[in-house]
Amino acid sequence: MLRRAHAPAHVRKPTPAARRTRALTIIGGTATAILTASVLPILAGDNGLSLRPVADSTVTQVPQDGDTEAKTTLASCPALCDRNPRGRRDATLKFAVDQLPANATDVRAKLRVYSWHDITARIVTRTVVGDLRAAVTADQLADVLPVQSADRVRKGYNEFDVSASVQGNGTYTFTLSQESHNTRVYWASRENSRENLRPELVLSYSTSSKPTATPTTPAVTMPPPTTSPTPAPKPTTTKPTSSKPSTTAPKPPPTSPTATPPAVPKDWNLVWSDDFNGDSIDRSKWNVRDGEGRDIDLGCNVSSPKNSFVGGGNLTIRALRQSATCSGETRPFTQAYLDTIGKHSWQYGRFEMRAKSPNKPDTSKGLWPAFWLRPNDGGNGEIDVTELPGGKDWYGKSTAAIFYDYTPVKQDTRIALPGGGYPGDGFHTYATEWDATSIKWYLDGKLVWTRDKSTTSWYDKAFHKPYNLRLNFQVGGWLGNPDAKTSFPADFVVDYVKVYQR
Repeated sequence: MLRRAHAPAHVRKPTPAARRTRALTIIGGTATAILTASVLPILAGDNGLSLRPVADSTVTQVPQDGDTEAKTTLASCPALCDRNPRGRRDATLKFAVDQLPANATDVRAKLRVYSWHDITARIVTRTVVGDLRAAVTADQLADVLPVQSADRVRKGYNEFDVSASVQGNGTYTFTLSQESHNTRVYWASRENSRENLRPELVLSYSTSSKPTATPTTPAVTMPPPTTSPTPAPKPTTTKPTSSKPSTTAPKPPPTSPTATPPAVPKDWNLVWSDDFNGDSIDRSKWNVRDGEGRDIDLGCNVSSPKNSFVGGGNLTIRALRQSATCSGETRPFTQAYLDTIGKHSWQYGRFEMRAKSPNKPDTSKGLWPAFWLRPNDGGNGEIDVTELPGGKDWYGKSTAAIFYDYTPVKQDTRIALPGGGYPGDGFHTYATEWDATSIKWYLDGKLVWTRDKSTTSWYDKAFHKPYNLRLNFQVGGWLGNPDAKTSFPADFVVDYVKVYQR
């Protein structure tokens, strides 16, 4: 990955038909939506996005309830509630939907909320266009027509179809109003300590056309070193000096792969893989770095399940705008970094990942996920299967690269997807085949770039030893830092990682 304190060689260094579904998950809102199972259902459509809710509260007639915007539960109750004739409470959740493309059609939206009750109670869902201030009184809510109702609250995730309300970008406030059972029903809020119980909004949609691909940037080759190169520094890990972020695992975004993965390559044998079909990261395969701060980015690498978690058949690596302390300083972002150091390594092979980038044209500056390899000895060499930096100048292509050292002596190129589109529009497959004489890069099964001894004079010096895998998401660096438009949480979603050998 271009994690080093320099820009790629071709970039000026900065100065001071059959359709498959993608689900969009918005987690957090105000009391309205949560997942019903560890695997989210598939909704009709071609695409989807992952979003987060922005606020929630309980609209209450009871002064003694106090401030309800920072509580771990939301409540609903009829006007006559627990013998109080003025005890009405409505759970409200606010979501900012801002990433539906202009050509989105057939938008489906499902609101899910977790409850600890299993009772007969009529719950009415309403949608208010705007923020929480548009739904602060019972009179305001009475003027809003119901979207859907249910006659039972179930212990677990309760699901409401709000598709009639959400047909485009905008701010939406959902309410859960209770019309029977005269005692309070509690719902998990966005502040609940168990993140996997928090509200979610799941969207899916079709598109009338796909984005067009942009031309591939030619490869730029750095000359081989004239003197003996210095070894690349080994990564260091420093434990944080303050408390770690919460270790409660969030519910993963239900992102269903879109493009069909390429067939198993001929003459290659699968020797190692992780399909992420469990409910946690397999620590026999991966290390997850913790408390590591590096001088090349703005985030803390942490092992919190807020930042890296498995569910729904995917690994999610999440970047958060969340302060944390690492390497003796407080940083404004948390991120995650997985590797196989000391667990698994290979000399030669095919290294393949199927993943979805979080990056969009205008909301991804400073976001930088990558899948790459480094030698076990920590010395010269690096193979970048893909780097997927964000920002309007970078989000649309995959970067393939090799390094000899970090002075830098390297070769890299920016490559458009052969079938059109961009890495953040769905799942795509990134693979590198490496043997004693060449390294080849594939995007969605198509050969897109080759390096060998004729193109790389230092090939034999760098690529004849065991390498381990790296899978990480960096915030900030030489390609730019996040700005006000950068969207957090940002999810790098991985369907699988596979290693083949001959």
